[in-house]
Amino acid sequence: MSNALLLAVALAAASCGRGGGPPGDGDASGTPAPAGPGAAAAVRSAPAPDVAVPDEELVDQDGAPVRLRELAKGRVLVVNFIFTACTTICSPMAAIFGRLQGELGDALERDVRLVSISLDPATDTPERLKRYADKFGRRPGWVFLTGSRERVRRVLDALGGRAPIKEQHTPVTLIGREAEGRWTRVDGIAPPARLAEEVRAFLSRGQTAQRASGG
Repeated sequence: MSNALLLAVALAAASCGRGGGPPGDGDASGTPAPAGPGAAAAVRSAPAPDVAVPDEELVDQDGAPVRLRELAKGRVLVVNFIFTACTTICSPMAAIFGRLQGELGDALERDVRLVSISLDPATDTPERLKRYADKFGRRPGWVFLTGSRERVRRVLDALGGRAPIKEQHTPVTLIGREAEGRWTRVDGIAPPARLAEEVRAFLSRGQTAQRASGG
């Protein structure tokens, strides 16, 4: 496990800085270890009533235009905020999403989409995001997004993910259904099993609502 992950788990609110190495050199080799008591205390979940999915078009890691509302249509979204030149918490957060893909199994892409949005769109081109995504074993159902500064800023504001100084952003994961307007904000470095549990709660509620409506 990388020193970055140890630091992030211990301090959960650690900021995301730049080191002296080449951009995009974050350690992708480690995988998250089971969280200890300190990490569990640092992770907090709470309703996020002010989150909204804007009808904005961004660009994915393959250079294809993507509308956020289309990504969200009929699925639970799981969103985090990273940038490729980050040398502390971003690689652990991406590694957790990489593991979360396995936790979700067949639900990934069919019922759930993972979305990682760049906090540094001026630097994070689609090509750069693709190289970064490949380090973490991205599968269909996990999308990395960038775009113009203005569009990315509007998306980050709507989702509550913008940090005035990107190097000081804290680890945040949003989970929710756009159609229901229901969101949970998870602060801290939550292990994959914890995020999967939150996602399954949304999936269970959606199935219950569908049965109640006769669908």
